[in-house]
Amino acid sequence: MQPTAVKERDPAAPRGDGDALLATLDTPAMRQFRRFKEAHPGCLLFFRMGDFYELFGEDAVQAHRALGITLTERTKGVPMAGVPFHAAEPYLRKLVEQGFRVAVCDQIQDPKDAKGVVDRAVTRVVTPGTLVDEHLLDDARSNLVAAVSVGTAPTAGGDPPAAIALIELSTGAFHLHEVAASELADRLDRLAPQELLVAADPAGAPPPWVAPIATALPCPPTLRPGWTFAPEDAESRLREHFGVASLAGFGIDAATPVAAAAGALLRYVEEISAGDASGRRIAHLQPPRRAVRAGILEVDAVALRALEVERTARSGGSSGTLLELMQRGRTPMGRRLLREWLCFPLQDLGAIRSRHRRVALLCEDRTLADRVREALARIQDLARIGGRLGLGRATPRDLAALARSIEHARRLCDELDSVAAFAESAEALAAGLAEVEALAQRCSAAIVEHPPSHLRDGGAIADGVDAALDEARGLSRDGAAWLARHQAELAEQSGIPSLKIGFNRVFGYYIEITNAHRERIPAGFERRQTLKNAERYVTATLLEFEEKVLTAESRALERERVLFDELSAAWRPHLGALAKLGEAIAELDVLAGFAEVASEYHWVEPEMDEAPRLEVEQGRHPVLDRLLRDRFVPNDAHLGAVERADEGVGDGAAASLALITGPNMAGKSTYIRQVALLVLLAHAGSFVPAARARIGRCDRIFTRIGAADELHAGQSTFMVEMSETANLLRHATARSVVVLDEIGRGTSTLDGLSLAWGIAEALAERGCRTLLATHYHELTELAMRHPAVRNLHVAVREWGDRIVFLHRIEQGRTDRSYGIHVARLAGVPEAVVARAQEILGSLEVRSTAEAAAIDAPPAPRQRSHAAAAQASLFDAPAEPAWLGEFRQLDLDATTPLQAFDLLRRWKSKA
Repeated sequence: MQPTAVKERDPAAPRGDGDALLATLDTPAMRQFRRFKEAHPGCLLFFRMGDFYELFGEDAVQAHRALGITLTERTKGVPMAGVPFHAAEPYLRKLVEQGFRVAVCDQIQDPKDAKGVVDRAVTRVVTPGTLVDEHLLDDARSNLVAAVSVGTAPTAGGDPPAAIALIELSTGAFHLHEVAASELADRLDRLAPQELLVAADPAGAPPPWVAPIATALPCPPTLRPGWTFAPEDAESRLREHFGVASLAGFGIDAATPVAAAAGALLRYVEEISAGDASGRRIAHLQPPRRAVRAGILEVDAVALRALEVERTARSGGSSGTLLELMQRGRTPMGRRLLREWLCFPLQDLGAIRSRHRRVALLCEDRTLADRVREALARIQDLARIGGRLGLGRATPRDLAALARSIEHARRLCDELDSVAAFAESAEALAAGLAEVEALAQRCSAAIVEHPPSHLRDGGAIADGVDAALDEARGLSRDGAAWLARHQAELAEQSGIPSLKIGFNRVFGYYIEITNAHRERIPAGFERRQTLKNAERYVTATLLEFEEKVLTAESRALERERVLFDELSAAWRPHLGALAKLGEAIAELDVLAGFAEVASEYHWVEPEMDEAPRLEVEQGRHPVLDRLLRDRFVPNDAHLGAVERADEGVGDGAAASLALITGPNMAGKSTYIRQVALLVLLAHAGSFVPAARARIGRCDRIFTRIGAADELHAGQSTFMVEMSETANLLRHATARSVVVLDEIGRGTSTLDGLSLAWGIAEALAERGCRTLLATHYHELTELAMRHPAVRNLHVAVREWGDRIVFLHRIEQGRTDRSYGIHVARLAGVPEAVVARAQEILGSLEVRSTAEAAAIDAPPAPRQRSHAAAAQASLFDAPAEPAWLGEFRQLDLDATTPLQAFDLLRRWKSKA
């Protein structure tokens, strides 16, 4: 579910009736509630009272609407709603999915020990971008909180610099992106944070640059005080947290937007993580890393949508996307990394070839691949477990899963240790394991095999680990047996066979001796109660046992908590190593998934080089090939530095732009998308669906596919098309791959044709590897005029008045669009189709007649002024008078002077 606007109420806004009444309640608990509520503005407050989290006032009303829980009233009509504390997590998830922020206020004191109101504290603040609990997260997607800062001084290009800082609190990843302000919307769209922080202006309003990009944001912006983005505060916050004297080691200039965004984001995350209960430093937060743009193939958000990498254009879902097809991850870390690799492919040839080599090896050695996949399948989410350890939120199951995962990571390391292609991966695994393996073994010995999900009821620490815990558990479990043994010992020592040990709530444990044995009472027995026929006594041993037994369960729980906290704390110095180990495992998981897809679908390793070429033989669309199975028709693609001789272009010419003509539904759009997807897959490190592929390094993939308006932004379909086209014309280079579908169709035919012609010429001159699908058949003349342009068409076979799409791309052009045939296939009524056929015949006759009239004088026109003013759709356009004079000119009888005089006169008329 996409997050909606955060349900924040402006603290300065007038309060609702419920809040006004709530303010009049002056009980200790309500004063406590108001104190926490004021400390966390904009949050719903889950206020623990006994077995429920209660909400009051407007919080209760909003929770009632969002969750459907019962809304009741407290004294004086104050709205009230609640959820059971032991089942609160599903409710929290629903609230977060709807964009709410929730502060959870727990009881930190046993009510039995309280003198007056129970001590409480906000133990966590749950927001859409700072989730860490496993059941609140999607393990296949990163959960990011971002902060954006925009500079004031324009760069050389006239665009102010901007920066995006991102933290994934669940893993501790901290990344920095530097972009131009005009690129903010695109980069945020691709990064897809769940929460976005911006600095409020002095009036408390959003900054002006937010409005233009608001429609592209995946979440509404959260306003933060402007001083948190101030360079001085941001720098000191970063230096203090990471314990450094300067930010230079992170490549950060303290006076830039990067530092402002990073510092403001760090402050926010610290506030969210600490609550009121702890000032603990975020131990697992990694030092910030700057995104290196030079090594990344740029695929903007427009291209990702057009190519349906993450979401389909029609449904917006993941079914039928490239990501779904390629998702073979066995670990949550690998599933998240796959999305990053597909959205941010590589541009560095060395890194690309390294991935290809490892995928090739796993394709060739399926036994090794199976063993790797088996080991990966048993490894849990090390990155997010490390995050919970860093925040003090780990559970017994987390530690058990961590211990087992480290054991299987060792198996994975051993499998790859002797494989040369994976030497770097094995080294990274070994380095991480060397630091954490002993600690994992300690956890494995200390935690039971099947631990509970929390420490509330105990039973997480194994027997034999701690003597004090064993004693407390023994007393709790075996108290009756100890009493029986002690009773037998006392009876034997005193010689009183009727001596017995009992218990009541008033006196506790006692030793009862009948009056018949009064003279034989041993020394050390202290009388407590006199009965008609007996006396009851206690001893120091029995009192000690009573104290131990009655507190054994609570002491066992407390001792377990101490031991568990010690184990968790032991991991904190090693969370960096754990994070790097998780990264190495995630990379192996994605590569193994690539190999599995390549082996299953018979994909091939692409040849990658520096030449601006694109050669694909028998290429297939990766997704449609699987959906259509054996019915998909493969096609070749040849662009760039390709030796060819066709369509009147001389031998040895290099065609960088292909014009593709043909009817709708024949496969033009599929073909151009297919080529772009093969380029993307190759740069991501995957094999490609083709018989052979040779692809030169690419710097960007641009697309202009589909028709969509943005009415909310005041932009028509054509305006959106032209804006996207302008962007690619500004940024495309000779190393870019461009795919265009029906460019210029959103306006009049002549305007559209003219624009399409100019755009095609510009791209051909630039040398971009371009595929342009069009119905403007006039564009095909470009191939006769420009050596970098070639014509392709989709093959069609006609059977009477019917057509068959062959979905095969062939050389040359076509001069028909078969639109009427497609309309018939789409179910347009036959009468409409027949009428359209008549009109088309009329148009074709007139077009032919006009073409023939070039060689013969036109027939005299006898039309009224009104008729001439309102020309029919089918009338030929009126020709200029000089054209008739030109046709009648006898060149052999015309002197040069007369010819010059005619030209001068015609020119003046023109």
